[in-house]
Amino acid sequence: MEYVRVRKTDLARNTSQIIRNVLRGKTTVIESHGQPEVAMIDIVDFQLQRAAVHYFGAPQEYEKNFEINEADLKALSSDDQTHYDLVLGHYMALHLSLARAAELLGMSSHELRMRLVRLDIPLRTGPQTAEEAQEEIEAIQNLEKDA
Repeated sequence: MEYVRVRKTDLARNTSQIIRNVLRGKTTVIESHGQPEVAMIDIVDFQLQRAAVHYFGAPQEYEKNFEINEADLKALSSDDQTHYDLVLGHYMALHLSLARAAELLGMSSHELRMRLVRLDIPLRTGPQTAEEAQEEIEAIQNLEKDA
């Protein structure tokens, strides 16, 4: 992952611009006297990274393939991170297509794909089964209806 280095004094002078850049996907490392001290990352990227770490730390939690829908997510997810953990974990365990995972996370499949690539999180390309292909089509149709 590429990142931008910024001196602490520049952060103080250009806070708004630096935050805008972070929100555009540019991870920023804040330095003091040439030494990195803090990293700033977009909150969605942060949650996706944590979800990937959670999955790789406990992949057995995602062995069971079950249908995830918005109502179940609301009932199961006590916070945003749990929501990301469930969706990304089941995507990485091959139980959800990219389009369906994106839909459940409230973003387009293109945005999720770009974030996963940027964060070096493994990307599954293409549906593995006919059911997944149908799921991709339905997710895209749902996005078009909402637009």
